Amino acid sequence: MAYNDKIIIQQKTEARNADGDVVKTWSTYKTVWAEVSDSGDGIDNQSEQSVYYDSKDFKIHSRDAPAVTTAMRISYDSQYFFIRGISRDGRLRKTLTATAYDDE
Repeated sequence: MAYNDKIIIQQKTEARNADGDVVKTWSTYKTVWAEVSDSGDGIDNQSEQSVYYDSKDFKIHSRDAPAVTTAMRISYDSQYFFIRGISRDGRLRKTLTATAYDDE
């Protein structure tokens, strides 16, 4: 396995803007090395028009892997990928594969 792609795992946080209003924003949870592979083009056929999106698998090994959830996203190669599924394996479940899709 070659964990040779740097990815940034992001989580939603709340912050206050200049007017004092609370706004939701993305912040860095952790930067890790990953093995990235295409999981094929995704197709959403739930509407009358099919929507195609880029889908990737991100395999990481980290002691914080159990804390990664589908509420997070991954920044990779100038794109954002929203995590739609996670499978955990390995000793102490510290290795995970996150299947994610881009929003464009």
